[in-house]
Amino acid sequence: MTQFFSNRILLTTALLASVSAACGGTSSPAANKTAADELTAAWVKAVDAGDAAAVADLYTEDAQSLPPGGPAITGRKAIETYWREDLGSGGIVTRLTPRDSVAQADLLHVNGTYEVAAKGSAAPLAAGQYQQLWKRVDGDWKVHDEIWRLDPVLQRDPKTAERLTSLWTTAYNNADAPALTALYDENAELATQPTGSVVGRDAIGAFWKDDFGDGKSATTLTLTDVYVAGDLAHLEGQYSVSDKGAATEGRYVQLWMRDGNDWRIHREMWWR
Repeated sequence: MTQFFSNRILLTTALLASVSAACGGTSSPAANKTAADELTAAWVKAVDAGDAAAVADLYTEDAQSLPPGGPAITGRKAIETYWREDLGSGGIVTRLTPRDSVAQADLLHVNGTYEVAAKGSAAPLAAGQYQQLWKRVDGDWKVHDEIWRLDPVLQRDPKTAERLTSLWTTAYNNADAPALTALYDENAELATQPTGSVVGRDAIGAFWKDDFGDGKSATTLTLTDVYVAGDLAHLEGQYSVSDKGAATEGRYVQLWMRDGNDWRIHREMWWR
């Protein structure tokens, strides 16, 4: 989690420095609430419509986006792919509340809070803070850099986190492929280093079944950060795998979402 926040601190510093140094300081930085509100409304409209292409069109060609718990995404095409996967079939309502804005020449820095909920539901699926650096390109405003983070003051709910962690480790350590597979959403995505990405419940189940080997390895997951908001649980921690006396250690992130009375993993990352 230290690296997670360090990346954001560095990017935040870069954003503010960019605004302060825009065009050699030919104009003084000043708030521009009108522009911030208009651009925010355009972004929310595209997201709530579930239109990944329209969302991507609001970014510069070489934009960088830093989502919570994941690596930086660079380039408009990659950002479009990310939002298409994240938005899925739609059905969400997004609320962005700009808190501050700083404009100078062709740059506009906006920071605020966000909340995401399913349509017709008051309970948030996710909430946190965001920062966006908009850049005017050929007369149009585009997002050039952005960072998103889950709110650290959200309900931590360690009991839920420990229960979900126990479900995963018990299934894995018992080499129970059906039980482990059942913990994933039908369209879940698993990313590992250096293997790459695996998409879909069945493919992920096959991946773990191959990973079991002779079924004699033992995995321990140690939670370091937990955020639970409504039907979403964001778990981060360290893993240790002992196999025939050899130990492998690294970090992981899991995004669980409630599915009726059960929880399912929608996204997860494992790296050394």
